[in-house]
Amino acid sequence: MMDYQYRRRAFQNLHVEKEEAKIDLEQKVKKSKSMLASIAAFFSFIHHTP
Repeated sequence: MMDYQYRRRAFQNLHVEKEEAKIDLEQKVKKSKSMLASIAAFFSFIHHTP
């Protein structure tokens, strides 16, 4: 009985970690996208100045 509970808890923890990793990844992607956008804007600004 103990083994079953332990495995269930481990499975739940794994699921939670996967969810957290997914959220973390999404936040990183958002950050890098906004960073890329600002870099692109910066470069286009430099490019357009005579």
